Amino acid sequence: MKTPVRKAIILRGPPGVGKSAVCRVLVRRYGEAARHINLDSYWGKGEWRYAQPDFRYADLQLAPEPVLIVELAWGEPDGLPFPGATRGADQWMHLLQQAKRVVLPFYLTADWNAILQRLTERHGYDSHHDALLELGRASFYEHKHHLFSYPEIPGITERTIDTTGKEADIVADLIMKMAG
Repeated sequence: MKTPVRKAIILRGPPGVGKSAVCRVLVRRYGEAARHINLDSYWGKGEWRYAQPDFRYADLQLAPEPVLIVELAWGEPDGLPFPGATRGADQWMHLLQQAKRVVLPFYLTADWNAILQRLTERHGYDSHHDALLELGRASFYEHKHHLFSYPEIPGITERTIDTTGKEADIVADLIMKMAG
């Protein structure tokens, strides 16, 4: 019996491009064969990261599911040094390769107006949440700031998908088709 290819589908991009929505669709479609890992949850949420600094590495190395769907939020919360959605990417990508996973990174992008609309809808028009601040953070992606870009890793090529005007199902279809 042929063993399934072990994949790691990585989604990154600025706030409001649909990463979380696409992750939910991918997890639903792959079913029990997939595990969703939000690296921002393991790396950047308050004190939790200090209490369990190795958890994300173990999860990436030991996950039994054939497909890991790794979501990278915009980066660490305000006030922490070195924000960035790809912080430590050379380390965790190396771990995925050591675990014999095919690493398939995707960069999701969208028109600025679409991002602003999604952020406003997400947080509400009367919210105290500053959607413009998040949009400002998105500019780090557009300007290819080093903390939001992958290091050069031989054999790994990131694919870009523009999510402007696309539902999460359509984007998930594209990713599944490209991931094989």
